[in-house]
Amino acid sequence: MSTLVFIPAWNEADAVAAVIADVRERLPDADVLVIDDGSIDETAASAAGAGATVASLPFNQGLGAALQTGYLYALREGYDFCAHLDADGQHPPAEVARLLEHVRADRADLVIGSRYREPGADDGGADGVTGDDYKPTISRRIGTSVFRFFLTLATRQRFTDTTSGMRAANRRVMALFSENYSPDFAEIESLQLAVRQGLRVEEVPVRMLERVGGSSFLTPVRSAFFIFKGMIVLLVGQFRPRRAEPGKSGPLGKAGAER
Repeated sequence: MSTLVFIPAWNEADAVAAVIADVRERLPDADVLVIDDGSIDETAASAAGAGATVASLPFNQGLGAALQTGYLYALREGYDFCAHLDADGQHPPAEVARLLEHVRADRADLVIGSRYREPGADDGGADGVTGDDYKPTISRRIGTSVFRFFLTLATRQRFTDTTSGMRAANRRVMALFSENYSPDFAEIESLQLAVRQGLRVEEVPVRMLERVGGSSFLTPVRSAFFIFKGMIVLLVGQFRPRRAEPGKSGPLGKAGAER
C-alpha cells in the first residue's frame, strides 16, 4: 500500500534536508513531498537536493494552505495513506511511523501525535529517538490548554494536543481535507471537522524534540490573538452543516469509489 509523507516548510533550509534523510531511513517505502510555502531562503533547493519532490507555492499562504496541498496531492496521486510532520526537526519520523501503523491497521481514519497524552500499555515508544525533549513556552501551554478544553467540549471527544503537526491519515481524510481546510487554524478546525463528519480520530502519545533550526513565529501577542481567533473558529464550526455520510454522495463517498 502506497504512502506519502509530506512536510510543510517555510524558511527551513537549515533543517529540512536532515528531516528528509531521517524520514527516508525510518520510512524507506514512503514517498516524500516538501511543500515550500513561499520561502525566501534555500528551503526548496535544500529539499530537492535531499531527494524529495518539492511543490513550491508562489508566495507564503500559511500552514493551512500548505497542508491542504499535501492532502490534495496524496489524494490525486492515489496514495492509500499519508502522514505529515514539521520541517524543523521537532517530529521524529520514528514516531510518525507509529502513527501510520495505527491507520494501516484501520484503528482510526486520522491519528494525532500527542505530546501530552500519557502512554498506555499498547502505545509503545519511539525506537532510537534521541535528543532534547520538546519544552513548550508558557504562551503555547496556555493556548493548548484553552483549545483542549473548548475542542473537547465542542466534539465531546477528549483531545490533549490540538495543535500537533504530526498526523497520519487514510483516503477518507484526504478526500475531506483536500476540499475543506482552514487557512489559519488548520490543526484545530480540522479535528473539529473530522469528528463532525463521523471520521474516527485517535490520539497516540509521542515524543517530540526541540527544533533544529529557525524560530517560531509565535510571540506572546500573536499567541493571545491566535487563541482568541481560534475560539471564534471553533464556535463558527459548530454551526456548519454536516456533510454526507461516507459511502453516500459527497467527496467521502467519491474517495471510496476511486479505489
